This record gives sequence, structure tokens and C-alpha cells, in this order.
Amino acid sequence: MLTFTKRIAIGGLALGVAVPAAAADWQEDYPTFRYGVQSVETQSAAMSRYEQFGEYVQEKLGVDLDLYLASEYSGVIQAIAAGQIEVMDMGASGYAAAWIETNGGVEPLVVPQETDGSIGYYSVMFVRADSDIHSFEDTEGRSFAWADPNSSSGYLFPLVSMRDRGIDPEEHFSDVVFSGGHEQSIIGVLDGAYDVAVTWTNDPEDHTRGGIHMMLERDILQEEDIRIIWQSDLIPNPVIAIRSDVPQQMKDDLRDLFLNMKEDNPEVFAEVARGESAGYVEVDHEVYEIAVKLRRQLAAERRSN
Repeated sequence: MLTFTKRIAIGGLALGVAVPAAAADWQEDYPTFRYGVQSVETQSAAMSRYEQFGEYVQEKLGVDLDLYLASEYSGVIQAIAAGQIEVMDMGASGYAAAWIETNGGVEPLVVPQETDGSIGYYSVMFVRADSDIHSFEDTEGRSFAWADPNSSSGYLFPLVSMRDRGIDPEEHFSDVVFSGGHEQSIIGVLDGAYDVAVTWTNDPEDHTRGGIHMMLERDILQEEDIRIIWQSDLIPNPVIAIRSDVPQQMKDDLRDLFLNMKEDNPEVFAEVARGESAGYVEVDHEVYEIAVKLRRQLAAERRSN
């Protein structure tokens, strides 16, 4: 059974909005744009973040925004597989899970591009700034928190990196838990609940987008409060993906909505993209094949154990 902790219906159908004739058919069949978002911050923060996006969707497409916030990443994955939402904003691992679950029934629309032209970010391992941990080697025997089993930066990619180094996290750390999300991981380290955790950032030295950026933006975290002791290789950015079975015109219109958002409304864009970005760009499934491969690899290992 699929449950959501929050569901937000923002506004009603916009009146007097000029809608392209070619889009009319899909709008009649889909009067609501059902959008699933992974839990990278608290629900109250997410609701505030997407309020103006709902108004933007009404203005541009003349349909409601129905925002689904799941308490766990798996909620969004299950929702799109069950046809309860049309679009999701998920990290590479979450997208890969949905793609596998639906037998290829989801496809990428757009991805936020970094200001340097890349479409990737990093998983970073961090500790409190006053910790005596200064390197990954120092983390042996300490308590550690993943974010969520379906998180790219908060689980999949750092796990594979450790295993590639011959390290079993369950043996390396004294205690290993799932915090429930990136914000919970950061707060847990700050409060001393965990010695070490992982989260995501577009730049380990200048956090202009990502989990650390969102905490800095809300003054919950000061940059000098934590110290980064490890960073991953580049991970494909979180992707906005859509069910393959929706009308092509709907895909085209939603893709254009995101591609034009930064120029049309920079404020809304910054909220939806979760920080600074050069804008949304189109992306193909091939970019996320690495995440599909890693998830299948882990699944095969679990079956063999």
C-alpha cells in the first residue's frame, strides 16, 4: 500500500490562460500535473519551495499542480510505477529504481546543468568541524548515517565506492543507520547523533546547489560547522522524468516548461532546481545507465547472499 505524508493541490484551473490547441487533448485527460518529489528536506520547506511553481504551471499550461511528497524515496518510485503520478524529480539511483520497476516505463525530460557546463554533482562525507576525524581512515569504529536506500549520493554511489576499496561499511563503522534523508543526516551530525554522514553538493568548496546549499540557505547550517573528508566521482544530476505512456504532446510541453523556466521566471527556477544552475537541459537515458547497472549489481549480490 502506497502512502504519502503530504499531498499538495496548489490552486485551481487557471482561467483565461492561452493554451496551445495541440495541447488541449492531453490537458483534458490530465487536468492535474501530478509531480512527485524526493524527500531531500523537510516537508514544510518543500511545500514553501514549490508554492510559486504551482502558480507557474497554471500560468504556462492552465492545469493544476498536484505535488506529492513522500516520506521516503521509495514512495515516489512506487507512485510513478503505479501510475499515481506522471512526473518525478529524483536522483540517479531513484530514477534507475523507477526505470527497473517499470521495465523502462519512465524516461528523462530534463536535468539541471551546472554553471561550469557539467550535469553532475558529488556525494560528500562530512563530520562536525570540531571532530577529530580528518580523513576516511579516521572514520573506522565511528557511527555513520546513510540518507536513504534509494539515494544516489546518500547511499548507492558512496557504498559502491567503499566496496571498490574493499571496505564493508557494516564492519568499518561501529554503527550504521539510515537517517531518513539528507537534512536529517546533516542535523544528526551537528547534534552528535552520528559521527559521520554523507550528503550531496554541486561543488565541495562552493555549495551553490544541493543538500548543503539548502541548509545554508535556511540558516540551519553554517559552512564552518562541518568539514568534508571525502568526495565521490561525479554523479549524474537528479533528473526530472516522466512516464513513457503519457501523450507525446504532454512530454513536449512539460519539457519546454522546464527548459524555459530560468529565463521566464528565475525565482521559481532557483527554487525548483534547489539553487544556482545554468538552466535545465535535455538528457537521455544513457546518462543514467551507470545507476541502473549499480542497482542491478547490488540486487544480484543480495540475492546471492
